[in-house]
Amino acid sequence: MVSITEIENFWTRGDLHSRINQAMLDSGLNNKKLEIEDLFPIDQYHARGIGATIDLGKRMPITENQKIIDIGCGLGGPARYYAKEFKCHITGIDITPSFIEIGNEFNRLTSMSNMIDLHVGKGEKLEFEDEVFDGAYSQHVTMNISDRNKFFSEIYRVLKKGSFFAFTEHGLGPKDNPIFPLPWADNLDMSFLLPPAKTVTILKEIGFINIKLIETGDKYIEGYEKLIQKQPKSEKPTLGIHVIGGPSMHERSINSMRSIKENRTLPFEIVCEK
Repeated sequence: MVSITEIENFWTRGDLHSRINQAMLDSGLNNKKLEIEDLFPIDQYHARGIGATIDLGKRMPITENQKIIDIGCGLGGPARYYAKEFKCHITGIDITPSFIEIGNEFNRLTSMSNMIDLHVGKGEKLEFEDEVFDGAYSQHVTMNISDRNKFFSEIYRVLKKGSFFAFTEHGLGPKDNPIFPLPWADNLDMSFLLPPAKTVTILKEIGFINIKLIETGDKYIEGYEKLIQKQPKSEKPTLGIHVIGGPSMHERSINSMRSIKENRTLPFEIVCEK
């Protein structure tokens, strides 16, 4: 089993606070009031960036003043976007303390702290009462979850009846294992991919209904191609997911794109109801 320290080290790749502070300083964004859009290049920590967050948001029936939970919130980028877009309140949890610390600082800088609460926590054991949330979402988290039944069951437990759960993930394709290292795992010890059909079966067994699966592989190939296109070092953007992912992010992104093209992984979105 991978330890909490190993998880923290994987996601932070060293002194994440210093790297982000330097990138913010170089971008002229340090210690000033920001709009959430200023942070899109760095706080949407997935290959398609804000585009993936917007797409998932269009599928979620969020309404004003609802209480939504974000499981695996990262730096809180999607939470800030949805809170502003839908005028809802979002509680985010993530297993990586540095992400929560930086995310709460980003909330302060964008004046979003009154709409978003970010906490250290595990999706497999949510520290909330039963049926307290109007909806839940998760972006590219389940690939790291070994006990998918426990993860989905906890989400089901904290959701009110009639609410929704939406998430994105990379499923296991028909052609062997993916190519490591990847954005979410350096090796098989951290990666727990399931075929999309198996994921749907687990959701049904737990009690979720009206399960809709949307394949997104073509969109992710396009996103990775934009992300990894070669640029001179002097032209590399100051803000970007490379700031978080470190020097290996380029290789990991290439491997993820190849894994999709070779049908080793199958990216998809799911929206379902309780």
